[in-house]
Amino acid sequence: MLSIGKAIASIRKEHDLTQEAFGAYFYVTRQTVSNWENEKNYPDLQTLVQISDTFHVSLDSLIKEDETMIAAIDKERLVGAFKKKQSRMDMFTGSGTGLLVGCLFAPISQRTYIAAGLAVACILIGWYLKARYDKKILKMVEDDAR
Repeated sequence: MLSIGKAIASIRKEHDLTQEAFGAYFYVTRQTVSNWENEKNYPDLQTLVQISDTFHVSLDSLIKEDETMIAAIDKERLVGAFKKKQSRMDMFTGSGTGLLVGCLFAPISQRTYIAAGLAVACILIGWYLKARYDKKILKMVEDDAR
């Protein structure tokens, strides 16, 4: 099984290119190409497509055979999804907290009670989303452990 780093090194050597010359095709430094070849990091998907197109290599042969690369892409996707959900949870709890603090300094009226109720509802929604997402993460971790 050929790793993506070895595949990139093989393509580069097959075309008699230095790391610097190979990197110039994709607007990256020699050090970046070295890191790809030594699997310290991976090219992004757009760069992989460019490598595939430039050197007429199947994208499947670059990606599918490297299980570490697939795992890294999956991890990045999960982290991105988590950050998106995290910002939604933070928006609810943050806006609810801000509204509730504002209610503490407002004159007591019916509007204050309504705003405080909305604030508590926002906080509870944020907590509910967090608990639900934490449960999902825990299940994924348990599944990975098996």
